[in-house]
Order: sequence, then structure tokens, then C-alpha cells
Amino acid sequence: MARGTLTDHWFVSVRLRRGLGPWTSPKETKTFPTEAEAKQYAKEMLSNDSHKIMAGTLLNGYQPVRRIIPASELNRWIEKK
Repeated sequence: MARGTLTDHWFVSVRLRRGLGPWTSPKETKTFPTEAEAKQYAKEMLSNDSHKIMAGTLLNGYQPVRRIIPASELNRWIEKK
């Protein structure tokens, strides 16, 4: 990557529901170099109904968050080519 080049890094943040209560567990966030890899991981996590998931992009792998895909939009985002 050329010096000074801005690239987006994708992230998927997952929070597991413990028991029947509220979302009290810590969240785990993984980063990915491509949107396709982030979508694949999110799709795998969506197969478990006890996960709360969101995704988005970070500029150069750090803050600020540039784009957020909320849980309500994940299925549409995953299916989009």
C-alpha cells in the first residue's frame, strides 16, 4: 500500500446473549481486509439466533467508523452482490 493511501477495513461486531436475559456479554470485534470476508463471517454468525451482530468499515483499520450496517440491515447487505 502506498504511503498516505486511505483504505477501508471491514469489521463485524458480535455480542452473544447469555441465557434468556439481556445482551450482557462483552462484544467481540473482528476486522477483515475485504467486504466479502466480512460478509462471510457475518453470515456464519447469523446462523446462531443468540448473536447480536453489526458490521461496518473503519478508515485505515482505526477510528473513525465510516459506514455502519446495523443488525436490521445485515441480511440485505450479505445478499447484495
